Amino acid sequence: MRLKNLTLSFVAAFALFSCACGGTAGKVTEPSEEPSSEQPAVVSEDPASEDPATPQLTLAQKLYKNMDELRSSGIMFGAQIPTEYGLSGGSRWEDDGSILNSDTKYLTGSHPAVCGWDISEIELDHPRNIDGEDFGAIRKHIEAAYARGAVNTISWHCANPATMGNSWDNTPAIKPILPGGAKHDMFIGWLDRVADFLGSIKTPDGQRVPLIFRPWHEHTGNGFWWGKGSSTASEFKALWKMTVDYLRETRGMDNLLFAYSPDAIHFIWSPRSDYRDIYLEFWPGDEYVDILGLDAYDSDGRRFSEEVPYLCPLVAQMAAEKGKFAALTECGIENNNPAHSSYTNKEWWTKALYPAIKGSGMSFALVWRNGGLPPQSHYFNAYKGCYSEADFISFASKEDILLEKDLPALYD
Repeated sequence: MRLKNLTLSFVAAFALFSCACGGTAGKVTEPSEEPSSEQPAVVSEDPASEDPATPQLTLAQKLYKNMDELRSSGIMFGAQIPTEYGLSGGSRWEDDGSILNSDTKYLTGSHPAVCGWDISEIELDHPRNIDGEDFGAIRKHIEAAYARGAVNTISWHCANPATMGNSWDNTPAIKPILPGGAKHDMFIGWLDRVADFLGSIKTPDGQRVPLIFRPWHEHTGNGFWWGKGSSTASEFKALWKMTVDYLRETRGMDNLLFAYSPDAIHFIWSPRSDYRDIYLEFWPGDEYVDILGLDAYDSDGRRFSEEVPYLCPLVAQMAAEKGKFAALTECGIENNNPAHSSYTNKEWWTKALYPAIKGSGMSFALVWRNGGLPPQSHYFNAYKGCYSEADFISFASKEDILLEKDLPALYD
């Protein structure tokens, strides 16, 4: 562990939220801000000393509390699909079943602290998601990441229930799947498949692995059928509440932390004075969200470098006002190499991403996957031999950038 004095206090005060999550405790090293949550309850480290009337924390609540505490020590670096495959030089590597490798580990000696996964087409009962990743393998990789002490986050590029097209088919589809709609029963069946899979991911002692679940992401634009271009705010809120209520209440999924993640691209064309209202326009209610997320990709340099360093602390501030914390739930620069893209930045990690997140109060920043080289696929993370390799190593070596090896015990 790089941060030698990093210890978490398990006797810190902690609030239990209704979203199967918890509040926060005191900071670890020279805190720069106050804990984000109200703290009426006290959690004891020794189960034998617990008052029987005091609620015991779930693994997800412990994770939430510890992630919040950890923010005073730095920001966790995350990557999408880090251990299933990646890139090395001009070729793609694939896991041999050992789950030992990742592009980040090749460069730094450690896996990312946060591992992202996607469950697209699980709702259709397909064996693989839209990127060809086998759900059985995804389960094994998530369980392995948990066993190593990392955080797992799940996105869901859900098929369009009105047309059965993919998630980018932005034909309006929310009304038919709400209660009373012609597709409601079918969609509940889809949620059952989601619950079955997410509930099948187990710890060694048989508990459900805690997961950050991030459905209906980037809803501020028209890229997906659940987005602003295809739904009203009231429809989106109803979809979000139905999803959370069904998974949490009907299916009892107490291992899920729900993240709400608008897309920054739909903020930066507006005055900064409107950012807060844009972020909260589709907000489903404090009791339905655990983590305030933000997705922000760099497509031209200027807008990312100017606006994301403003947006990150703003979202973190909004989260603190609600007794929660925030994260940069997706980010990256696509195909960062002059041979593959017209826009590149050899120092993107230290000159664009790091200034955006440094001191922002965000819990983690996750870059998207390294699917392959164009034109067959795309990549976002650094890898061995990539254009920005040296700059990434410099970024990852910063004291406040946390990799898996830097993590305390997040589930205790």
